[in-house]
Amino acid sequence: MTTPNNALPQGSAPAQEGALPTGSAPQITPPEGNGPVPAQPGPQAPASYEDVRLPPGAQDPQGLLNEFKQLAQTLNLPPQAAQQLVEWEFSRAQNLSRQQEAQHQQLLQNWADASKEMLGPSYEEDLALAVRAADTFGGEPLRQLLEETGLGNHPVIVKTFCQIGRATAEDSSLGGKEASGGDKTFAEALYGSN
Repeated sequence: MTTPNNALPQGSAPAQEGALPTGSAPQITPPEGNGPVPAQPGPQAPASYEDVRLPPGAQDPQGLLNEFKQLAQTLNLPPQAAQQLVEWEFSRAQNLSRQQEAQHQQLLQNWADASKEMLGPSYEEDLALAVRAADTFGGEPLRQLLEETGLGNHPVIVKTFCQIGRATAEDSSLGGKEASGGDKTFAEALYGSN
């Protein structure tokens, strides 16, 4: 039995119009009359980031500006855009720093208020005992620590030194500062107002 020329063997799918026969590679010929194919542009000369600088007053102790310049070059940012990003980041960092400082100051004030409330009417007396105890048992290193960290107003610290002060109040060997009157916090009485 003979098969017609347009018949396919069993299991074969019909070829789509314009499809290449299986196993043959397409032949590409350049268009005639169009001349040579233009060369693709090569990599551009790297932009110079020498003029990208931190805003006046800004410091860069960790060398982050140089790292950023390298990144800007890798991303092929125009130098003007890189400078704008540096200024934007500096402004953002300054705002964040101010917010954090304000939050820290608010926390310290909350601690001072909580300490005054905790001690109640005996605040001045307990404050004098706490300052004496801190001076006697911690001295200058403790003063520095409490001042640098802001912990001098923390209710736990104030309560602890009040208890130490009460426990040792009858000991006449305790020296140290007397808390001055007024509305001072433990921290202010301990290391003075700034």
